[in-house]
Amino acid sequence: MNFLEQVKQGTGSVFAHHEQDQNPYVIYHSTQDISVHPDFEAYIQKPTPEEQQRLKESIQAEGVRDPLVVWLHEGEKILLDGHNRLGIIKALDLDRFPTVEKHFSNVDEAKEWMLINQLGRRNLNSKQMKYYRGLLYNRMKNENGGIRRGANFSGKNLPTEKRVSEYIAQEHGVSEKTVRNDALYQIGLDKLEAQEAGAKEAILLGFRKLSDAKVIAFAKDQPLSAPQKKESKSVSKLPTQSDIEKAIELLMLAKQEQYITQPQLQRLAQIIE
Repeated sequence: MNFLEQVKQGTGSVFAHHEQDQNPYVIYHSTQDISVHPDFEAYIQKPTPEEQQRLKESIQAEGVRDPLVVWLHEGEKILLDGHNRLGIIKALDLDRFPTVEKHFSNVDEAKEWMLINQLGRRNLNSKQMKYYRGLLYNRMKNENGGIRRGANFSGKNLPTEKRVSEYIAQEHGVSEKTVRNDALYQIGLDKLEAQEAGAKEAILLGFRKLSDAKVIAFAKDQPLSAPQKKESKSVSKLPTQSDIEKAIELLMLAKQEQYITQPQLQRLAQIIE
């Protein structure tokens, strides 16, 4: 009997694992208690169909092991992490699930926490890492490239005279140039998404192939596909007597070795006539 069957029979608990841990920070909610805001959900990387299926099977078998993260803001419990799990919880019609509450001063802090949390996931591919590093950089920097006043990185307020690219580069083991290129990649991908709905997800999940260089160029207002160059009409060069002699020698050799076909011989005869 799997976990879902136990719940339906009243012998299982959605939060059994957390009750055993007796974690005082875990609060249990129903789906009606949680608010999902599209502008926050946009910061969450969607899973592949295979990943989504594995997550569903895990919840069916073992329940919701990892609490969903919410932010209590102006009377709402806004979901910051666990959007994919919440969709499965609703589909399986589970009553309650574990959550933990985070506290932030404003929306910017909440979103920056979401980005850092996404970057901490092990299952992000290289393009997803590039996109989220770039998005974090663009959100946190000021107009001169330094830390935006009040920006929060890993829970620490950083000195505003430092470059945000320096901190992100050190955190992720890449160069500052890579971080700045990531920022352009994020801008280009979001710009493409505004023109072609679904393009960003398709590229980040690997369903659509588009080079990083083209995305960065698109951020700089360069077209994705370069205009085709008009082919110049080449002046045909007439064969010399030497060329003709060589051609005759090759034809004679081809006939001798039986490489030339009868229809080709007939065409040659027509040309000679």
